[in-house]
Parts: sequence; C-alpha cells; structure tokens
Amino acid sequence: MTKTIAFALVVSGAVASIGAALAQPVSDHLECYRVKDPAGRKRFSVTLTNAGGTQTCTATRPAAFGCLASQVTAIVPPAPGMGPSAAAANDFLCYRVKCPKGPRSSAETTDELGGSRVVVYRNALHVCMPASRAPAPVGTSTTTLAGAGQCDFDQHERRCTGTCGDGGHCSAVASGGACECRTTACGDADAPECNGFCSPGEACIFTLTECSCVNIP
Repeated sequence: MTKTIAFALVVSGAVASIGAALAQPVSDHLECYRVKDPAGRKRFSVTLTNAGGTQTCTATRPAAFGCLASQVTAIVPPAPGMGPSAAAANDFLCYRVKCPKGPRSSAETTDELGGSRVVVYRNALHVCMPASRAPAPVGTSTTTLAGAGQCDFDQHERRCTGTCGDGGHCSAVASGGACECRTTACGDADAPECNGFCSPGEACIFTLTECSCVNIP
C-alpha cells in the first residue's frame, strides 16, 4: 500500500467518523415537567409579540413548569404527520401570564403527531423563558438573546450554523460530533488536536502531518 493510498484512507475514515457523529439525533423537541421553583413571588409586565399579534401581559413568578431539550427517536404507531425541520432547542422555564382578552387567532399548522390541520389559539396561559442549567456568570445578565452565541449543526444543510462572540467562528468538532466557537484558523491549530475553525461545511482534522479542512459528508 503506497503512502498516497494510506493517506486517502486515513482522511476518508476521519471524515466518515465526523459525518456519523454529526448525524446523531438533535435535541429539537421539548419535554416539560412540573417544577418546584424557590424564586419568591413577584409580578412582571411583559410585552409579547408573535404570529398572533402583540399584547402586554402580567407574568407571575415562580415558574409553573420547565421544559428540557429532548430527542424523539421513535414514535409508535407511526406518526401521521411530518413536522418541520428544527435546530437544537433550549431549555425553558415557563411562567403563568394574564393577558387582555382579544380576538382568537388560527393558523394552518403541521406537526408529527397531529398532521396538518387548522389550530385555533385562544387565551395565553404561559410565557417560557430560555434557561441554563448552570449558575449565571458573576456580574452578567441572565437574559438570553435569541440566536446570539448559539453554534449548532444543521442536519439538513450539513454545516455548522450560528453566531460566536469575540471574533469566533462556528466550526465542527471532529471528535465530538458537534459544533463550537473557535478563534484559531485550522492551518494555525496545534496538531494532532486540530482545534481550529474551517468554513461552515468543513471540519478541521489531523491529516498525518498537519491540520487540514475537509468537507463534512
């Protein structure tokens, strides 16, 4: 076996491993639980905007329930519908809200369990806030801005997508089957770890003598 063939096999095997790891099920569903929240009772005025319009409501602490990002890998009997593709979900804590009564809204809606049908949205009951299962960093706000600092793998586009702070790049993690923010270019990364960034559709791997970017299969 020549060096060229051996090199090709090594790279091919590494790329295949990346593809298999990144193809793992995504936690794009929510499983919700009743929670016991020690936060003291307090009310907040919140203005909410969505497909049903804009309204100002009163949200009450403590949280009523919490939702954890989850994977759904099997539905029995087979699901009647095909839900939209989704990115990885966040964890949430949900609070009771009291909103002014207004006109009902309806929308043609499709998901896995119900298929396609017209769903009528009535009075709002809860507002859910993105939550982190970790203490908040000292001196920073606990508010999470949607889409900020999130770096995830898009199963359909086969690429890393999202935004990174401090000049970072959202790039594939070859060993873990995920994506993360990196600040060092792949060609400048230390070998054999190769913790550098590539383009969104590539991963940085060790190719016998150096770190190189290869396409994600």
